[in-house]
Amino acid sequence: MSSTLRRIGIAPLVGLFASLASGGERSYTFYDIGFFGCPPDPFTEATDLNDMGVVTGFSSTPDCTTGHALTWINGILTDLDDTSEEGIFYGVEAISQAGVMLGAGDPDKLLVLRDGMAVPLPVPPGCETQGNGRGINDAGTMAVGQCDTNGSGVDAPAVYWIEDGTALALDLFDDLPADATGEARDVNDDGVVVGIVDGIRSFIWQDGVLTEIFNGLGGEGVTVWAINNHGLIVGLAHDGPAMSYDMNTGVMRALGDGTAKAVNDRGVAVGDKTIDFSSEHAILYENGEEIDLHEFFPPYFVNTDAEAINNYGWIVGDADDSENRTHGFLLVPVYDKGDYDGDTDVDHQDFQHFQRCFAAEPYIDGTLHVGCSVFDFDDDVDLDLDDYAAFQSAFTGPTAPNLNPNGPG
Repeated sequence: MSSTLRRIGIAPLVGLFASLASGGERSYTFYDIGFFGCPPDPFTEATDLNDMGVVTGFSSTPDCTTGHALTWINGILTDLDDTSEEGIFYGVEAISQAGVMLGAGDPDKLLVLRDGMAVPLPVPPGCETQGNGRGINDAGTMAVGQCDTNGSGVDAPAVYWIEDGTALALDLFDDLPADATGEARDVNDDGVVVGIVDGIRSFIWQDGVLTEIFNGLGGEGVTVWAINNHGLIVGLAHDGPAMSYDMNTGVMRALGDGTAKAVNDRGVAVGDKTIDFSSEHAILYENGEEIDLHEFFPPYFVNTDAEAINNYGWIVGDADDSENRTHGFLLVPVYDKGDYDGDTDVDHQDFQHFQRCFAAEPYIDGTLHVGCSVFDFDDDVDLDLDDYAAFQSAFTGPTAPNLNPNGPG
């Protein structure tokens, strides 16, 4: 496959670069999230995003001493540090569809950002401090991560109920060694929690019931990373490939080489794999295919890693350039005209997005809002009544299952 790159724009503060890369029938628009500062060694990582296109993560700061939490929305990078009244807000790890964010704060706190204020989550009973926050469900009501049970750095999986301010350190397998560490990594809207302990023992926790996930592909153990709202779990089968596990049927499938780190509600997963023992490439796993996304990046990127994917196929992660600087990125798939959600039809769901795009503020360089070029039928870099007429002509009605019955928000 060949790749072409087209420079679209640069924002001086954010260091933004957007390009279109295409290969075969698949194409993406690439966005560089940019940096807050630290000229000698800038870095940014994009950790998650929701269906509204809000990207979260963290970036170096001008003093080069620490990182700050961030959001990136349509090219605008925002420092979230001043939303916390207790120490530094280091970074956001996860965001819900409702816009509630889970992150890390100082000292040793998990923070939930809601209504413009980052507040600490409670420390679970039996724990001395909190550890990493890993996942939050779409409703923004439950979060998962770790806690330090005895102050010695032995981390245990933990669950946090955001609404009522309670937390729980999970009771796990009886045969674990005393120094075994673990974490809960994700939670879905049904309150199903997945995580890992002792390196290769993965679990499902629901309503107080713990179930171990065994490797059904012939290896020693399983490392899980994420679960979607239909109970599909993805991760890595040790001594084997990236895998998916359907908790409803008990079926485990090989996805391809590498590690699957995130999965959307359509069952499309992303992650990374090692290439020639020297570099990492972002990977997409879809319909039995393993697709190397590295070709959709500008050529100066050496390592790429996909961390999250939303229900419209937008992908975020981090990428190392040839000068060893880490950039957060966003890849937005280019679908057929009118089909915003990529479900192969043009229907009322897409029309709701057309309305939002028609009224949206332009992208930071004056072009269309991120994702809205799918409605620019005449490719004149604006949305007008000509595009509306073309959209009506392209309208097919629903021929695919509804992806998001509630529309774009």
